[in-house]
Amino acid sequence: MSTITIQSPGQTWTSDQPRTFRVGRETDNDIVTPDQSVSRHHAEIRAAGEGWEVVDVGSSAGTWVNGQRVQRADLTGTTAVSFGAQGGGFSVMVTVTGAAPAPMPPPPVADRPVTAGVAAPPPALAQTMVAGGGPVGPGTGGPGLLVRRRVGADLRFGTHAAVRVGRDPALEVVADDAAVSRQHAVIEPRPDGWWWVDQSTSGSYLDGERITRLKIEEPVEILLGHPTAGFEVELVPLVAAGQAVAAIHGKKRRRTLAVVGAAIAGLVLVGGGIAAAVVLGGDDDKDNPPAASDGLSEAHLARAKAAAVFLVAVDSTGTPTHSGSGSIISEDGLILTNAHVAKPSAPGQGSSEFTDPDYLLVSLTSSEDDKPATAAFRAEPIVADGYLDLAVLQIVGDAEGNPIEGTAMNLPDPLPIGSSDDLHTGDEITALGYPSIGNVGASLDRPLTVTRGVVSTFQADEIIGTERGLIDSDVRLGSGNSGGPSINDDGELIGINTAVITASSEDAGAITQGSALIRPVDLAEEVLQIAEDGGDPSYVSPYVEDMPTPPTDAPTDASFVSAGWVREGEQGGCEGSSTVEQPQILSVTPGEPLYAEYVITGVPDGTPIGVTLYSLDLSTVLGELQDTWTFGTDQACIYVPFAAPDGVPGINGVFVVGEEAQPVVDNPLAYQ
Repeated sequence: MSTITIQSPGQTWTSDQPRTFRVGRETDNDIVTPDQSVSRHHAEIRAAGEGWEVVDVGSSAGTWVNGQRVQRADLTGTTAVSFGAQGGGFSVMVTVTGAAPAPMPPPPVADRPVTAGVAAPPPALAQTMVAGGGPVGPGTGGPGLLVRRRVGADLRFGTHAAVRVGRDPALEVVADDAAVSRQHAVIEPRPDGWWWVDQSTSGSYLDGERITRLKIEEPVEILLGHPTAGFEVELVPLVAAGQAVAAIHGKKRRRTLAVVGAAIAGLVLVGGGIAAAVVLGGDDDKDNPPAASDGLSEAHLARAKAAAVFLVAVDSTGTPTHSGSGSIISEDGLILTNAHVAKPSAPGQGSSEFTDPDYLLVSLTSSEDDKPATAAFRAEPIVADGYLDLAVLQIVGDAEGNPIEGTAMNLPDPLPIGSSDDLHTGDEITALGYPSIGNVGASLDRPLTVTRGVVSTFQADEIIGTERGLIDSDVRLGSGNSGGPSINDDGELIGINTAVITASSEDAGAITQGSALIRPVDLAEEVLQIAEDGGDPSYVSPYVEDMPTPPTDAPTDASFVSAGWVREGEQGGCEGSSTVEQPQILSVTPGEPLYAEYVITGVPDGTPIGVTLYSLDLSTVLGELQDTWTFGTDQACIYVPFAAPDGVPGINGVFVVGEEAQPVVDNPLAYQ
């Protein structure tokens, strides 16, 4: 039987024996909360075979697992479970260790039951076969869609409505990753099949290439937000077993040809290399080949892996908001990470969609590479430099919040700090951390990822006054690597993984895939000294005063004109209009992708901008997008994607400008 630990902000429940934890407002429950959005008898967390599950028992406001509303869900690893109002209510962190639960058979597609006279597929085929066939299209009962993602169980959808994908917990497919837009994409059931339609600013990628729309004709893996390290979703159009088998055989044949071709190319290159060596070197050294570099030893790597930690930021309600990585740098619990992980509000960080966490959960690396880390401690930031994007945390308690200090922590050996000034281009470095690319099953319990690369170059920083403001490397980083260590071949910390330049970045021009940006550890000297002296939460980076001040408000001569709303495929013209007095009227299907268009003139680059989506009467905020203006002061037509909300008579996309999000123009749309 696996062991379950349930942690609320003020109490912990644990069991390694089969039992049921009842959750609700009534005092006869095992877990009682006064939250008024929680029902009197709301849900049960109970044993299921050798594992555990959460079951909603008829609540009014719902039960949520990692932001997704559920009726029943298996609990594995570390999971955020909330009861009651979405985004509020009562939240707990559930950690299950030990024996894994037996997999539950997938539920049938709700709107496509197995018809009489057709045998249901055996369990082994449940993920690859559905009964029936027929034409594809909305409402026709055509092939459904299976979506596999990193969080939660597989999801199955019929063709009655579009499937929305993004970070917003209200969507059908939730991708809990900072690189993913709140409303990233929509998967549309069209007459000719399922189509992926991107609506994001960070992009959707297939085989490293950015895509705006794609017909889903076979199983495909799409990365959200980054061409190599984005959040991965797998889309599987559900077809009859015979058709699926034929497609698999075809793919195997194509893959065989590709492998053979690669082998031939390799032989040509190797042959050429040997020939050149014979001509240049003769036979003098054939028995004494040059010695290879020793590289990073297993012992040094093992020490670095033990010191690398997974960080989960938790707000005052006990809800996880974002994650990152860090390094244990002292025996008494100091952890080095990024400021945007530990203290997003630090001066010099700029605007952030995340608020400062109430605390950060610290998970130590598992001794087994393929096992995720589990929460062991709580930590708080004691100093942060927003411009350098560096912060130091201090462990203050165990995972339940009980105070802990000194040797009671029983921490692994701290990571020794090297010198980044000793690095040269071409030197090998190793990056460690907990990115989404290393997580195949959950967002709150990830296995450690180790990637290797070389120092490509160094990026100068005029404000700091150094030619080594950042290390530019080809090492693979992804969302969640932030704050993790990069080490040299001596196993010493020489940099803090900080950011990536994607293939579409204007900062880097045209590049093949992307670059990792690593903050040199030598620049952390002052922050580390302050931390060793006890910390200074009020510390402000000395570089902030030299930073250029971005415009905070629109200039008086700027122009903002609403150009109305258009459907997918029509965006970019800015030929319409809509005002509060005469709002545009459009027949809309809930979930349909719509684009709010605006004609903007005279806004300088660097100005904070955004669109807040309200209900038509402005009584309810339905969503928002924030960005920084980069289109120059000339007239520009811009369009902002939203999925049409349901349950409202219309919407209003209010364009906002400046740090205070000053509204400058309405863009109303009344549903017909």
